[in-house]
Amino acid sequence: MPANLPPQYNKLEQEYRLEKDPKKRLALLERMLAEIPKHKGTSHMVGELKHKISKLKSQIEAPQQHGASRQSSLDHIPREGAGQFALVGPPNSGKSSIVGAVTRAAVEIAEWPFATRKPVPGMAQWENVHLQLVDLPPIAEEHLEPFVLNIIRTADVAVLVISLGDDDLLSEYEYVLKRLHQAKIRLRGLVDPDPGIHSALEIPTILAVTGIDLPDAATRLMLLQDVVGDRLPIWPVSSPQNRGIKDLLGACFESLGLMRAYTKTPGHPADMDDPVLLPHGATVADAARSIHKEFAEKLQFAKIWGKHTFDGQRVMADHVVEDGDILEFHM
Repeated sequence: MPANLPPQYNKLEQEYRLEKDPKKRLALLERMLAEIPKHKGTSHMVGELKHKISKLKSQIEAPQQHGASRQSSLDHIPREGAGQFALVGPPNSGKSSIVGAVTRAAVEIAEWPFATRKPVPGMAQWENVHLQLVDLPPIAEEHLEPFVLNIIRTADVAVLVISLGDDDLLSEYEYVLKRLHQAKIRLRGLVDPDPGIHSALEIPTILAVTGIDLPDAATRLMLLQDVVGDRLPIWPVSSPQNRGIKDLLGACFESLGLMRAYTKTPGHPADMDDPVLLPHGATVADAARSIHKEFAEKLQFAKIWGKHTFDGQRVMADHVVEDGDILEFHM
């Protein structure tokens, strides 16, 4: 029996996934329970919602344990959104300015080095997708916080940020690569495999430069391009002028290797503001499973609207989904 979840429920579920505050998450769960249709097709989902509400209420009402003054350690940032992007670089490279320009995170932006002392996550929106940017303390010879390396290791992508206002940008660039490589972290595209370090972790990498509006920025950019060559594209941005920021976020999403599909309930238009994110080559069954495992288990067929199908074409679970497809699940 089709679940026929209304668009309001899907929106609340997306907000719930992105929300971190326990009390707000509880309120969203209670609203989801009120919105979900009550019939045999949703009985299992209603039970799960009630279980989550009960569990979250217990956590909120439970007294704080002595000694548990910090909710989470600094070297672990819970992943949210489509992907987690760790912004790394030398002091005063402009990492905080980028995060502050595209998120509501309370970053510390200052002219002196080491203003950022702890990781600061923030959610940025690119088109209809949310991306988590994490501002990190700098990588410098003077000091390197140990948790920085752990966050980089667990991030989906490392965004290396270099300032075009720095006369020593080449030496700073080389030091960051060297220091990470010593920690067995290899930035993909910028550092070749080292036969002497067999266990190095390779991290997908984006290279961004800030300060494109500063004097001599064009000359410094050419110097960096000569060093980087065709290994990676360089994404120039100016946070104060909001130049290049949208393109950088687009490159971030592209680096995840994901595509966007959309869902609709029978008789209603598709919700184009809430995409289902899938790896290329994913099937209809994968799309259903990403929403709820019960969808995939009970799926009989789907109707699809897309570039390479006729509107409302009936397809089975093994049909390969393409970017931009709209799916209507039938169970």
